[in-house]
Amino acid sequence: MSHRRFAVWMVRLTCAAVLMTPLSGSERSRSEPLSTASPSIVVTTAAELVAALSSDTGDLTVVVQPGTYQLNHSIEVPDHVRLVGGGTMLYDESDLPTGFVPESRTVIAALAGVTGDFVTLGDGASLQGLVIQDVARPTLTGGGVVVVSSRQPGDSVSAQIAECEIINPNPTGSAPAGPTGRGLLALTRNPRPTPGGGAPHERSDVSVRLTHSIIRSPANGSGVFGINFAAGSHVDIELRRNVIGGQFNMTGGASRPDSVVGSTLMLQSIGNLYRSDGATPSLGWNLQGGTDAPIGGTAGETLNNRLWVHSVDDRLEGFSTTIAAAAGRRNSAVSAGASSNELDLIVEGARLASTTTDLQLRGASSGVAGMAAGDGNELRVTIRQVTGSGPRTNDYVDSTALGVPAPGVGNRLLIAGSVMAFSSTNEAISPMPDARFFTAER
Repeated sequence: MSHRRFAVWMVRLTCAAVLMTPLSGSERSRSEPLSTASPSIVVTTAAELVAALSSDTGDLTVVVQPGTYQLNHSIEVPDHVRLVGGGTMLYDESDLPTGFVPESRTVIAALAGVTGDFVTLGDGASLQGLVIQDVARPTLTGGGVVVVSSRQPGDSVSAQIAECEIINPNPTGSAPAGPTGRGLLALTRNPRPTPGGGAPHERSDVSVRLTHSIIRSPANGSGVFGINFAAGSHVDIELRRNVIGGQFNMTGGASRPDSVVGSTLMLQSIGNLYRSDGATPSLGWNLQGGTDAPIGGTAGETLNNRLWVHSVDDRLEGFSTTIAAAAGRRNSAVSAGASSNELDLIVEGARLASTTTDLQLRGASSGVAGMAAGDGNELRVTIRQVTGSGPRTNDYVDSTALGVPAPGVGNRLLIAGSVMAFSSTNEAISPMPDARFFTAER
């Protein structure tokens, strides 16, 4: 990482420490209305909606009246355009959203024929008071329901979503254009796997803020997915007081197929409920510092990428494995491997309720028998005031390949503090990590 990007990264970490302060009872607990400054356009039909989003007026508010707007194609919300529906969100006693007042529902729904990402947000774009609903479709024509992504090398895109409902009826998958079956997708892209695709969007920055919203994933797809497919890039995701259904995937950098070096992803999660929405429990949080993308073929080296996660007062319920984390991950024997990647995981005040495993923590993990993910990957974990599910099949290891200790040099799992401090500040995490993983014992 360059000195400039390291300095920017440290500033982000400092700012995150301030942002992660838990909300007090006197603070506003619901989303502030997004600005509806003039000019504005009011739409009542799907054709009017498409026309409004096609207008080249820059700063604009598009007000969508309650009703259902069916579209057989993808749409983009241009830069600095606010798309505001008529939805009035209801809340439960813990101040989490439960859904819209029925007569206020404002639904933008995909029809058969939609390909790729359904709703893409430009820089400075925002959504509020809307239901965004995808349609069940094959993996190769799929995408994300709501997407914030880079558009070219060196790009910068930032977007906001408040008091919305995102419905993802598709399971997770992968197509040449990118991930599929994702509710909210935030990523820096590499278009090269697409026929005629261009260069990776290196040195790009993408950020998204989701507040007081609901993501539904009845097919156990991914509720939120964040990743860098481009080197030297950054993704920033902030989640506050949402209900997020389905899997939850975050990766600092993934080679697909070009090598990804020096990319970062920062996740701030405050007061959210994460839950398994499908008929059978799904994997919950799947966190990786660096990996090769599991799409087959040869991938370049995945090197010096970082994922930073800070969770405060979250609930993770009904998953088979609640948190699976690995600093470095290998999926293919023909990939160059993942080395010197980092994952910092800080979990404070969480409630973990799994069916099988609360914690699966690995410095490095490989899906190839007898082959290490790489070298020098480090998972650093801080867990405080966390309540687990009781006896479970928790797993802690420095380096593994398909559950068996794997070769590799310098892959480490480090847990802050001591066994005594861990046991006194957390409860019902069983088994706990061995003493050898704690920093006080190293």
